[in-house]
Amino acid sequence: MQDATGAAETAEVATETAAAGLGFSMENLTNVNWWMETVAPYALKAITALLILWIGMKIARWIGNKVKKLSMRSPAVDETLGNFIGSLARYAVAAMVFVAAIGQVGVQTASLVAMLGAATLAIGLALQGTLSNVAAGVMLMLFRPYKLGDYVEVAGQEGVVNDMNIFTTNLATVDNKEVIIANGEAWGSTIQNFTSLGKRRVDVDYGIHYDDDIDKAIKIINETAAKHPHVLTEPDAPWAKVVTLNESSVDIQSRVWCKSEHYWDVMFDLKKSIKEAFDKNGITIPYPTSIELDG
Repeated sequence: MQDATGAAETAEVATETAAAGLGFSMENLTNVNWWMETVAPYALKAITALLILWIGMKIARWIGNKVKKLSMRSPAVDETLGNFIGSLARYAVAAMVFVAAIGQVGVQTASLVAMLGAATLAIGLALQGTLSNVAAGVMLMLFRPYKLGDYVEVAGQEGVVNDMNIFTTNLATVDNKEVIIANGEAWGSTIQNFTSLGKRRVDVDYGIHYDDDIDKAIKIINETAAKHPHVLTEPDAPWAKVVTLNESSVDIQSRVWCKSEHYWDVMFDLKKSIKEAFDKNGITIPYPTSIELDG
């Protein structure tokens, strides 16, 4: 019991000592001079720091949007890169505002910068994989092997780029599935961009019977392909040649050019229309048959 009483007295003395060190006593609560000389300066600094933060963050947001708009005036800067540049400007200004606000309340900025540096190093060592994705994201945004709306193959996945940020690249597949790829994996893999050059070549193979007229079949393929509204004459007109002599068919490959966005329509349409043209002109497409022998 005496130990508990002694501990309480010791705690009370320690509290009073700490309060005295801060210049505080119960009598000061009604002392106007103490409030004006001691509390008011700190309160004013705190209010000033909050105002700096509030106004500074608005300025940082405005500068970020302004930098984004100015950067996107250049034809070499797309929406993805513009967003990235604007974000860098905004966060850089926000960091300076934060340091200024902390300094306003009496914190030594040199010590704060040293602490931030040490914290950054520790976080960097703990999150090496994540930071490698950030670095890869910066490289992707600077070199731009693809942009929003491009149809690409990245890290073995195909789809349209529908989002790209500092950490990941998001693809929408042709069957409307979302694929999220870490930028480190994307940057370290082979990237195929099917959109960037503007045109694609459509290759389709057709097998005809050995007894059919090959030249006639090639003429039908080229004429049918040329009638398609999305087939181009540049860089080459429709082309067809024999590519393989199989066991039961002569394989003819058709090559046509179209705009990248018409690739799938042209491929599927030609398969149908050329099959129908073969039927009208007596060109047969062989298929496997079996013979049963009795005996």
